[in-house]
Amino acid sequence: MIDRKIYSVSQINRYIRGLLEMDVILNSIWVRGEISNLKVHTSGHIYFTLKDSSSAISAIMFASYAALMPYDLENGMDVIVCGYVSLYEKTGKYQLYVQIAEPAGAGELSIAFEQLKRKLQEEGLFDEDYKRPIAKHPQAVAVITSPTGAAVRDVINILKRRAPNVKVIVCPALVQGEGAADSIVSALSDINESGLADTIILGRGGGSMEDLWPFNEEKVARAIFASEIPVISAVGHETDFTIADFVADLRAPTPSAAAELASADCMEEKRNILNIADRLNLSIDSILKRESERIKSAFGIRVLRRLEERTVNLEILNDRLLIQLNNSIEAQVKNAFNRYNLLSEKLGLLSPLNVLKRGYAAVFDKNGSTVMDPDNLQENDLVRIQFYTGDVWAEIRKKDYNYGEKKENL
Repeated sequence: MIDRKIYSVSQINRYIRGLLEMDVILNSIWVRGEISNLKVHTSGHIYFTLKDSSSAISAIMFASYAALMPYDLENGMDVIVCGYVSLYEKTGKYQLYVQIAEPAGAGELSIAFEQLKRKLQEEGLFDEDYKRPIAKHPQAVAVITSPTGAAVRDVINILKRRAPNVKVIVCPALVQGEGAADSIVSALSDINESGLADTIILGRGGGSMEDLWPFNEEKVARAIFASEIPVISAVGHETDFTIADFVADLRAPTPSAAAELASADCMEEKRNILNIADRLNLSIDSILKRESERIKSAFGIRVLRRLEERTVNLEILNDRLLIQLNNSIEAQVKNAFNRYNLLSEKLGLLSPLNVLKRGYAAVFDKNGSTVMDPDNLQENDLVRIQFYTGDVWAEIRKKDYNYGEKKENL
């Protein structure tokens, strides 16, 4: 009896996996197909089916390779992938392990550009409602670009020529290659934190799509959108468009054009002011001439002459009334003064001093009260006797005198 070699399922799958991985063709292979049934796991791994018109193969791209992709894989996308074929032992299903995926038609950068553009547009980052006006007469303009490129020199020269009073702040940044996007984001953050500029010009000269790619990265787009200071995007030549152009508050076809958009031409402003002043002077001269003619014509009208005569007559009448009023006031004052003198004379006749002047005297006790009756005085009382020219003090001595039938105490 022939001995039978019995294998387990795991052994078979492991053997087949070894055969597949040792195959020279299957170990590193390029495959073209259309993506379907795409699923992105929370771990970052991407599972999908790669198919053509008659067949399909399961495929997986691990998260470490997916993170290097400049764009996202989508259902229906025609791609060329590179990887190896192996067996997943647990299910016995062979699949394609993808390490690289490129668009079969358009370039991968173009795909990434369109995907990010669509994503940001759906979020509203391109909406006109968020665009802020560029200052017409800025105090300072910040220029974010390479400090050694031609673009920065062009911007500075144009700004100094058009607006010599505007301060130019150069914010050096990488604008190409690895780390350029982070450098641009950092420069935008720094100038916003400083608050020293009214306008930001972000740009560089022309180049290939790869050269301009930092301005198509999502982190740069979001930094532009978050900027508190209005941003003018000036990347490449007139025909070049980047994501930064769509997010910025204003797009300029070139850095030189950005400098013109960020400043007012002082000479043009001066010419405008002079033209306005000339028109104003002409308008004033015309108005003065017209009003002068109108006034001259008005004075020749008879009604105005009569009004002038009436005004003069009223002034004469006013003068006469003033004279009459003054005379009346003087007469009333004189009459009042005479009446005052007369009353003063009558009052003087009734004055006690005039009585004393005729030889009479007044007696006052020690308290200053007038003595009207001698019976109110006691012997030894002191009294003051007031004469016209002065007074004396006297002491009372009582003695009986007979005047008819009445006794008087003195």
